[in-house]
Amino acid sequence: MFRRFAIISILFITVAAFAQNTLPLTADSAVLMNPMTKKLIYAKNEHKKLAPASTTKIMTAIVVLRNRSLDDKVTVSKYASSMEPSKVYIKEGEVYSVRDLLKAVLLNSGNDASVVLAEAVAGSEKDFSSMMTEVAKSIGAEDTNFRNSSGLPAKNQYSTAYDLALIVREAMKYKYFVEIMKMKKAEIEEFNSGRKIKLKNHNKSLWKDTPYSIFGKTGYTKNAGHCFAGYIRYSWWKKVIVVTLKGSKLWDDLEILAASY
Repeated sequence: MFRRFAIISILFITVAAFAQNTLPLTADSAVLMNPMTKKLIYAKNEHKKLAPASTTKIMTAIVVLRNRSLDDKVTVSKYASSMEPSKVYIKEGEVYSVRDLLKAVLLNSGNDASVVLAEAVAGSEKDFSSMMTEVAKSIGAEDTNFRNSSGLPAKNQYSTAYDLALIVREAMKYKYFVEIMKMKKAEIEEFNSGRKIKLKNHNKSLWKDTPYSIFGKTGYTKNAGHCFAGYIRYSWWKKVIVVTLKGSKLWDDLEILAASY
């Protein structure tokens, strides 16, 4: 009961602020976008270039889905296994399906899994990053440049809330991406040893009791702050893309944005 009252309170508080484009967000940049028309419903510093953190992995997934079959098997390299956290601790020489590695990337934000996929598609993470930037620009994300597949801090790697909304819009066209975004938990299995790794979605909104559902990819580094790129589903027909960058209270920001639409 208290939860419902809190949501209603947020709704009344934000309606007036929304009309004036002054929602009380901690995020430095944010957008709500209509996924059908690309019209911005709400915008705050939407074209400001910022570090995207692990929201980068949405573009990683898009490029992989465009270039590899879900059932393809790929081998973990020494370089991929050496990535710093967050990671799922896959090991050099292990073999996984693209299907499972995408779960590791999007649910547990596995930096190691993202590099394995990058190498499987392009031969190197550097070349894969160039592909990511090329695809971004092809869908209108002109103020985006990727330097790696994970979102780990890198010089000259940036995006904007507007561009990330376009990237989410593109990702929503892929059925498997949408399926993964809805998963609370999953498990992946190595082909040779049968070793299993349990995964849990970093999106805490999936466990909240609200009149809407929020799906998407979280991200965080000290420089980037708390980030999110995904979409809010109010009903089977009503959805809105949501992006926040460089915030300090991610879940509060998402609730404010969700209640304002």
